Amino acid sequence: MRVSELVLRGVLRQGGCIRSFWRRSARLAGTPSPAVPDGLVLETPGERGDTPLCHVDFAVVAKDLVCSEEWMQVVGTTEFGGAVWRLVPDAQIFSVLSTQDDGERDEQ
Repeated sequence: MRVSELVLRGVLRQGGCIRSFWRRSARLAGTPSPAVPDGLVLETPGERGDTPLCHVDFAVVAKDLVCSEEWMQVVGTTEFGGAVWRLVPDAQIFSVLSTQDDGERDEQ
């Protein structure tokens, strides 16, 4: 089930994060991480448990996220890995405003 963009952004603004995780053959160790992870969860500060996310949920907010942590570990014949995604600090987010012909401003 989808999580609304408003809920996602609200949790991320409160210090929450999205964790992604994946696994693959250890023969691929040392190569770039898979582009599409096996799983995604939303961690909400002060709440027990995580909220599972689908790839679409992540894609909706991905442009405003930065990877703050990454890990990889080989166990036997499998490599496991993941990342922590947080909102880009406010100082790095820019809104471009324009004035419409009727004098009202809108975001682009």
